[in-house]
Amino acid sequence: MDYFKQRRAYRNFKMYEASVSNGQNNLYRELLDYANDEGKLDVQFRMKNSALLSLTGLSEPGLDKARNSLVQLGLIKYVRGKKNVKPPEYRIINLYSRSAGYPTSNPTTSHKSRSTGLDEVGQQVGQGGGQPVEHKELTSTDPDLTDTDSYDDDAGVTREQVINDWTNLWGFPNGVARPEIDEWLAVLKPELVAYAIQIAGEHDVQSRGALKYLRAVIKGWQQREITTLAQAKQATADHDKRLANANKPGGYSKPHRKEIMPKWAQNDASQADSKPKPSNPITDAQRKELAERLSKLVSKE
Repeated sequence: MDYFKQRRAYRNFKMYEASVSNGQNNLYRELLDYANDEGKLDVQFRMKNSALLSLTGLSEPGLDKARNSLVQLGLIKYVRGKKNVKPPEYRIINLYSRSAGYPTSNPTTSHKSRSTGLDEVGQQVGQGGGQPVEHKELTSTDPDLTDTDSYDDDAGVTREQVINDWTNLWGFPNGVARPEIDEWLAVLKPELVAYAIQIAGEHDVQSRGALKYLRAVIKGWQQREITTLAQAKQATADHDKRLANANKPGGYSKPHRKEIMPKWAQNDASQADSKPKPSNPITDAQRKELAERLSKLVSKE
């Protein structure tokens, strides 16, 4: 089963055939993505209820209701499991192989590309032992191969790549992170969200702080009206430069001011230092005491 053809067929199914609730859509997308990641799009696979509850954010009654609806809509097959013994079994039903009354490809890409002068020659080319083909077959355009996914942008970054980038750093996003990622992708290009995840990885952000960190980064971009990858990279470079300057020794410290004494003050100070300090005058009482001491010394001799 081709994953992208299945997704396009599922999108058309929602547009033309049936109404799918958010809970049903979240459950189907998780089952489809898991089957694709594990290479089990064409076979049955097991998945725990606890994992689906965490990934979809549904309650147990909500999970049961959404699962039954998907079975009734013909989107999945379901085999009940045994509690604490084996998980339930699922299988994705191929949608794009069945005939339907709605278009399955972009009408603008359903025509063949314009032929060149070689097409009119009709010369057959081939390699030894291979079946010969005409040049015009080599220039035809297959709509199933050229029709891009709805999340693709000019840089080629897709929603799946954003999820993979998150998963590589912090594990598969849970029921709290997944809706926020979808909200970011609704207002920003996937390449911007992927770059925000890259920045977090370069700064060794751990899983418990990843959501908070990315919220701050994306909020800052939105406040500064950053909408392109080039603008985001420039903003990051400017931010890192400011941090580097702030961490330099004395980078933003206030310069020390050296007080300079004027010359006239220096002269007065030097003159004051050169003058002898006046001695204290001797009082009459002190003079009398000295005379008495002197007379006593003389009488002893």
